[in-house]
Amino acid sequence: MRLAMFVGIAAVLALATCKDSSYGTGGGCTPTATQVCMVSSTFSPLNRTVTHPATVQWINGDGITHTVTSDPGSAETYDQTVVGGGTFSFTFNNAGTYTYHCTIHGAPGTRMHGTITVN
Repeated sequence: MRLAMFVGIAAVLALATCKDSSYGTGGGCTPTATQVCMVSSTFSPLNRTVTHPATVQWINGDGITHTVTSDPGSAETYDQTVVGGGTFSFTFNNAGTYTYHCTIHGAPGTRMHGTITVN
């Protein structure tokens, strides 16, 4: 009886914790023309096109830390840790296509990667 009660209470607490967690909820992040959101361990949108010169802002809508890291060989380099709810901005001064990823949750070519195209 006590074990069943304990398991029941633990299940209720686990559900309450998940419901209140901002992980994967996006934290109200909605990307704009020059913003990229980090939501559910993905970049949204995956591909963003901006006009040169442009400052792009990444917003961490997850409750966990991510990075915004330029892929190896990129002409524009950056590597920024962004805590849950935090932001990072980078100004692209040259036209081109720039790929990036999160070093914590994905190497280049995996699910947590993205592309910025600067026209």
